[in-house]
Amino acid sequence: MTYDALLFDVDGVLLRHHRDHPTVYRQAIEETFDRFGVSPSNDVLDAFIAGATIDEMRRACADHDLDFVAFWAEREANASRLQRGMMDRGERVLFDDCAVLDELADANAMGVVSSNQHATVEYMLKRFNLAHLFDAVYGREPTVGGFRRTKPDAHYVERAMSDLDVAHGLYVGDSVCDVVAARRAGLDSAFVRRSHRDGYALPEEPTHEISTLADLPDVPGVTAGSSG
Repeated sequence: MTYDALLFDVDGVLLRHHRDHPTVYRQAIEETFDRFGVSPSNDVLDAFIAGATIDEMRRACADHDLDFVAFWAEREANASRLQRGMMDRGERVLFDDCAVLDELADANAMGVVSSNQHATVEYMLKRFNLAHLFDAVYGREPTVGGFRRTKPDAHYVERAMSDLDVAHGLYVGDSVCDVVAARRAGLDSAFVRRSHRDGYALPEEPTHEISTLADLPDVPGVTAGSSG
């Protein structure tokens, strides 16, 4: 089978993590509480860190008499602003192997599907001059519903495939969530085992495993561009 579209995750696939990246989310939450005049405990802040549920976050807001929907919108805006600042300061940059994207775009419909905020994803593509390579771009909407629909939910992957009007896609990611979301959307998956994924367990087997995006033109089913 030949793939008629390539979809890419962002964080850890196109964009490098920075040692301070995890603390950005905590800072965004702290700034949001400050905006609402609340000084939260560490336990309350932890309720909003990765792995937390909507119910936990909603309960933390209720304990401080905060409107959860308003709090969430402010938190999303702060998180996106702080991440954009990291890119502007050169603290988050593209992986070198993103150079292969031009070649791949010559022969494939391409899209981006990330669990990060849509505003952050759009800014990244413009900041690093990649926007022209992708015809479908999805990050999460800055709402509670948008958060619920992030990977491993297939919602945004399916929307990207619909936009591209294709049937046989390959989703390129670096997490179990990416592999699961691809399967749920009826796509094959390519897991990029970069150095930050050394020893990372994959309870669900991806269709392909590569160590760099530069290997993508050689993946069975992927059409290489004119410079390949």
